Amino acid sequence: MIRIGLVDLDTSHPKTFTKILNGMPGVKVNALWDGRDVWPEGYDEQFARENDIPHVCKKLEDMVEHVDAVMIHGVNWDKHVDRAYPFIEAKKPVLIDKPMVGKVRDIYSLLELHMSHGTPIFGGSALRYAQEIPMLRSQADRIGEISTVVATGPGDFFSYGIHTTELAQGMIGTGANYVEYVAENKSSFIAVTYHNGFVLMLQLQQPFHEWSMCLYSATGMHTVRVDPSRIYEVFLQNFIDMVNGKEIPFALEAPLEAVKIHIAAKLSRQHGGKIYLSEVPAEEGFDGAAYAAEYAAAKRRGA
Repeated sequence: MIRIGLVDLDTSHPKTFTKILNGMPGVKVNALWDGRDVWPEGYDEQFARENDIPHVCKKLEDMVEHVDAVMIHGVNWDKHVDRAYPFIEAKKPVLIDKPMVGKVRDIYSLLELHMSHGTPIFGGSALRYAQEIPMLRSQADRIGEISTVVATGPGDFFSYGIHTTELAQGMIGTGANYVEYVAENKSSFIAVTYHNGFVLMLQLQQPFHEWSMCLYSATGMHTVRVDPSRIYEVFLQNFIDMVNGKEIPFALEAPLEAVKIHIAAKLSRQHGGKIYLSEVPAEEGFDGAAYAAEYAAAKRRGA
């Protein structure tokens, strides 16, 4: 039996993921700990009763003995590395929900922890596993060499917009060189140029709730609309496969590069011009505490 732990209960994902995981053969969500960044005292006990989770831990470190792997769901991404550390140190695989981190220094910290401990680390957006991506790949001979991809999606610039970037990564992988903030009206338009000259265009904050991708090649335009209804199952199956020792492509590299793309886009919007990912300062990023405070306030209002 693979025992899974929940670290923080901030979003809707802990409940949804718990239901999916408990339905998998040989998997059980066995313990939880909540840092109360969003929910009041007692919510963790209630959540455990409603979702048949036997262990509610009072200290984060107490969870280590009850689990074989953990999922981190805190909306304050600035706490993700610290909350992952006890499990990485104990060599318990970790899933960090999107966005994995929010600052460049935390990208470096996660990579260093992964290298020093060898613990598998997974996470980011489930949109990378949209079923439309393997469908497009299966048509590679018909589509031909792709010159440009345009990916569009809803939500705010970073915490939700990163879904769109990771969706595109599921198709084209990693290797971004520099980013340029192009324009904005009600949406934000970002050009991401890769080391091989390939260009990804991102349209973030579109005013309707849908994700799509357009691929351009010599054979024409190839467009897909993404059905997100079953992406969590694939996402979590990849995590369980990793816990079982399977190597998962881009498990850590891609979601961290996506974070850096958004930080570079923020700098380009502020200062103009091209921002090379290799030159983004370690202190740059997005404020996780501020976002968590806004999120918690919205939940208290019933939003």
